[in-house]
Amino acid sequence: MVAGFIGLYLVFVVVVIALWEETPATPDNMDWDDRQKHNVAAIASLEPGLSKAVVLERLGNPDFSEALQDDQGNIQVLRYRTHRIKGDGETTLDETTPLLFRDGVLFAWGETAMTRLRDGG
Repeated sequence: MVAGFIGLYLVFVVVVIALWEETPATPDNMDWDDRQKHNVAAIASLEPGLSKAVVLERLGNPDFSEALQDDQGNIQVLRYRTHRIKGDGETTLDETTPLLFRDGVLFAWGETAMTRLRDGG
């Protein structure tokens, strides 16, 4: 009887292992270090003209989001963690890279682009 139970248990374990599917890694379920590396690589492959939906699909939810208007339309700034300044467990603005969208279309990214936007040029 015990041998039958052990055999049945082993069959159960084999079936569970065979059917086990790991949750695919997405930006939203990665740890901070893997997500940071992913963000750097994904941002390096961006091209102006991508839709916000495509960028969100590639990068997941942003760490920070801002919105404003200028004379050319609505601007949204999504910020993604790309580097570590302090190991305090918190992501701060200075540890992120800004992605700038005008009317839902990526037009620039990086601190230089953010500075030019602030300066009006």
